[in-house]
Amino acid sequence: MRQFYLYPNASGYFNVIFIDPITGKKITDKSTHTKDQVEAAVIATTWLQNGIPEARPNSRSYYTAGTQSKLNLKTIAETVTEGEAQTLINLLAQRFNLAVPSQFANTEKNFPVQSQKTQKTAISKPQETGIPLISFLRNFWDYDNSEFIKRYLAHGHNMTKRHTDMMLGLVKNYWGPYFGDEITVQELDRTTLDDFFFYLHTEKQLSGGTVNKAINCGSRAMRYLFENNKIESNPMAGIERFNAEELERGIPTESEVKKLLKVDWLNETYRLAFKLGIYCGLRAGEISGLRVCDLDLDADLIHVQHSWNDTDGLKKPKNSDVRDLPIDHETLEELYALAKQNPYFSDLSYVFFSAVKPEQPCWPSYYVDGLYDALEKIGVSEEQRKERNIVFHSLRHFCATILSQRTDLKTVQAVMGHRSEDMSKHYSNHETEEKINNMRNVMQLTWNDIMSA
Repeated sequence: MRQFYLYPNASGYFNVIFIDPITGKKITDKSTHTKDQVEAAVIATTWLQNGIPEARPNSRSYYTAGTQSKLNLKTIAETVTEGEAQTLINLLAQRFNLAVPSQFANTEKNFPVQSQKTQKTAISKPQETGIPLISFLRNFWDYDNSEFIKRYLAHGHNMTKRHTDMMLGLVKNYWGPYFGDEITVQELDRTTLDDFFFYLHTEKQLSGGTVNKAINCGSRAMRYLFENNKIESNPMAGIERFNAEELERGIPTESEVKKLLKVDWLNETYRLAFKLGIYCGLRAGEISGLRVCDLDLDADLIHVQHSWNDTDGLKKPKNSDVRDLPIDHETLEELYALAKQNPYFSDLSYVFFSAVKPEQPCWPSYYVDGLYDALEKIGVSEEQRKERNIVFHSLRHFCATILSQRTDLKTVQAVMGHRSEDMSKHYSNHETEEKINNMRNVMQLTWNDIMSA
């Protein structure tokens, strides 16, 4: 087992993580205050021999504190020749059983000749090869080339490139800088990983939700290796997740919604996106994904069949929850009139089309500015909005809240497109028609009640 690891910190200096050779647990994590990996290895080796320093990392005595050695390592590093450095690195590696960087690999020129007995032992001992952690994670989350993702999609599961890009970002920004390119999957254990996630939360000051995403990044990958017999045990098993600590989503009041329905919106796109949010609980991506063919003016229905984002384009809604929602005829006519303004109008053109690129829809983030402007107009200031945590997704929460107060949970879940493990997914056509009629009655009575109050 290696007794320490080196990794560059955010400032480019190499930190050393010491490992207890008996328990395999991390002892401490210290900065060597050098950006030279060779010098960092020499410093770490000296600490390992003479005692790990107790001085603060920014102390001037940091290089020698806690040791009995009077060697000036910095001076030695600056004066030795390249050949001497190679010999020193190999001697230290041999003495302390450490990994040697490839550029300082053992050669007959600069390394003492081993005894015949030692040579035979080295030759007869099989070399163990491991799976490089960071390169594996990069390949695992590569949407276009990952074997795992190809098979996952082939089995009918849904995974977006937006999601895999986020996972790759976590590998690049957190996993890679912490572990470096040398550590293998087989060298991971639960303690090491717990320390990593604790470091993200305390040192990097990431939110609990972001740390949980970093956990997901590694958990899915390690489970894949374990289930395919690539590793003997799953080091991510039992990793404790963090409290997401998310600020509770705020929603507008019913009186505010009435005012918003009557306010002078900046444009028709903003206004109609707002109506779909509060009436039908559509997500911003589902609003962008609406096409002309999804507007059923004969049955007064909206077919929620897709969602849209700037990475994946048109895709199925979240959780693949395709659903039909009843809506009043007047709003449907307004949506159709908006869609007809598209210069590329057709059955497949987008209802909420982009003014810059009409062949594409508005980005889901577009509707936020319109909502914030309308809230200002009815007297909800920016400070109040932020304090109450009202965002565009709050409209979906408002819809769910209003409906849940007036109907059963299954109807609410059908409207919102929610899924749970214990919910039935095999309704008959007759039951589906009854559900739509029930939703129509409930929603119509709800909005008639609100508007007439």
